[in-house]
Order: sequence, then structure tokens, then C-alpha cells
Amino acid sequence: MTEDSLALKKKLKGSKKYLQNADLKGADLAGVDLKGALLTGADLRGANLSKAFFGDAILAKANMAEANLEETNMNSADLSKVNLKGANMRALYARLADLRGSNLSNADLTKANLRQCSMFKVWMRNSDLTGANLQNIKGAQSQMQESKFCGAKMEGAELSGARLDGADMEGAGLQVANLSRAVLKNTNLKGADLKGANLRYVTGLTKEQLESTLIDRKTLLPHYLKIKWITETEFECHDSEDKPHY
Repeated sequence: MTEDSLALKKKLKGSKKYLQNADLKGADLAGVDLKGALLTGADLRGANLSKAFFGDAILAKANMAEANLEETNMNSADLSKVNLKGANMRALYARLADLRGSNLSNADLTKANLRQCSMFKVWMRNSDLTGANLQNIKGAQSQMQESKFCGAKMEGAELSGARLDGADMEGAGLQVANLSRAVLKNTNLKGADLKGANLRYVTGLTKEQLESTLIDRKTLLPHYLKIKWITETEFECHDSEDKPHY
């Protein structure tokens, strides 16, 4: 860590209520404590923010494209309409953060904790959320095409109307999640746990996809797929005569 970096961190900590639109592009701020800071509209593109603390900070409309946020704490932060495209967010802790309308495309969110985040209309295409915690997120109408959710914890997630076409959700936990009206065309659902989930009005879901998942009698299915239970865990799936064509 350079002397300039230490001086900058000290300066920012002393003026963290006055950092709106700050130009911090490429800055080395690893480990900085900016709890509650006002960084609305700040330019943090490519900045090193690993292991920094941004709890309760306001970063609405900030540009954090390709920033390093590995193991950063953004608990309850306002990240609405933030550009996080291509950012490294491995093991990010952002529980209860507000991410509504943000861009998280092409980002690495492996093992990130986004539990209970507001993610309405988030743009998150081609991102890696392998092993991430997305329990009880509010992600209705989000764009999540081609993203990886392998082994992710997504129990109770609100994903109504979400675009998940082409996503890899192998082994994801989606118990009691709401996927009503979601797009699941070409989505890999192998081993995904959909017990108690709401799949009413989803589009693109096939018999073969459903047979690769774990469901129970409480799982709500689209009208074009019919289930005949053989045992408590085994079932046969049939297409109804009015199956839609995609």
C-alpha cells in the first residue's frame, strides 16, 4: 500500500458525507471504511475496493464498472441504478442492499451474499453467481439470461417475470420461490429444488426440464404440464393438449 493510498483513505474517511460525484476512478481503496458515506454518482470504475466497508453507504447511480469488490461489505447499502458491469464481487456481503435497476452483467458474484436484496428490474446477464446466497431476494422482472446459478441458495426468491432463459441453475435451491411468468426457455434446471415453488404461467418450461428437477405436491405448475404422482417423490410428467409452442 502506497503512502498516497493511505493519505487518500484518510481524506475520504474525514469527508465521507461529501463524496457525491467524486472522481475515484482506478483508486486503491482496499480495506477503506466508508460506512454511511454519501457517494451518489461517484466514479469508481476499476477501483480496488476489496475488503472495504460500505455498510449503509449511498452509492446510487455510481459507476463501479470492473471494480474489485472481492470480500467487500455493502450491507444495507443503496446501490440502486449502479453500474457494476464486469465487477469482481466474489464473496461480496451485501445483505439487504438496494440494487434496483442496477447493471450486474458479466460480473463475478461467486459465493456472494445478496440475501434479502431488492433487485427489481436488475440487469444481470452472463454473470456468475455459483454458490451465491440469493434467499428471499426481490428480483421480479430482472434480466438474468445466460447467468450461472449453480448450487445457489435461492429459497423464497421473488422472481416473477424474470428472464432466466439460457441460465444454468443446476443444483440451485429454489424452494417456495415465486417464478410465476418467468421465462425458462433452455434453462438448465438439473437437480434444482423446486419444492413448493410457484411455476404458474412460466414460459419455455418443458417436460424434460421438469423431470430433471425436484418437486413436490405443493409445487404449482403451468397449465400445459400435467403431473401424475406415483409415490411421494416419483412422478410422471405429460404435456397437455393445449401446450404452447415457442
